[in-house]
Amino acid sequence: MDDKKIIEKVLLFRRMLVGFIALIILIWAFFKNQLVAQIIISPFIICSLTYILENLFLILDKQKIAKILQYIFKITLLIYIFGILIYTCYYSIVHKEYSLLLVVAIFLLFLRPFLKGIKVSNKKHK
Repeated sequence: MDDKKIIEKVLLFRRMLVGFIALIILIWAFFKNQLVAQIIISPFIICSLTYILENLFLILDKQKIAKILQYIFKITLLIYIFGILIYTCYYSIVHKEYSLLLVVAIFLLFLRPFLKGIKVSNKKHK
């Protein structure tokens, strides 16, 4: 193994360690809070777990499994984000607080570059 591969694996391990610390904090918060907070925290637990597993499989050179986990991470995050946005729109219309719709619109503008980067393609990466 050359130096470049060793450094890459060390960085992947570091990312995995950060994800593990986040997972521990999220699990602790999950069990210390009420149902509503648990619902909010759950997608982040899924994202942390998939992030850890993705890096583990990249260390083990299992690219296809890592790619699947990356898609699970992205899908979970998008479902969470759009779920929150849809609920915020519903809440603002029901409670006649239309200024929240402006906040959602601004958030969508900032979210646009992120959504462009999530294109699913069949191109093979080297």
